[in-house]
Amino acid sequence: MKKFLSVVFLVTAMVFGAGYGSAAPSAQQKVMQSDSVAHGGGCRKSSPPGQCCHMDHKTGIVHCH
Repeated sequence: MKKFLSVVFLVTAMVFGAGYGSAAPSAQQKVMQSDSVAHGGGCRKSSPPGQCCHMDHKTGIVHCH
């Protein structure tokens, strides 16, 4: 009986506990995280809504993502 209850408990924990804290970040979140690390700077104040623009100081070109 103990073994049966243990199995029921584990299955219940796996079924109901699987959704908590396991949400994978979206593709956009992954891109934004890697971009912020790669650039190491903030967004320009003139960036369009939902985008982040940076100046490439070597080329003088502004690019947005």
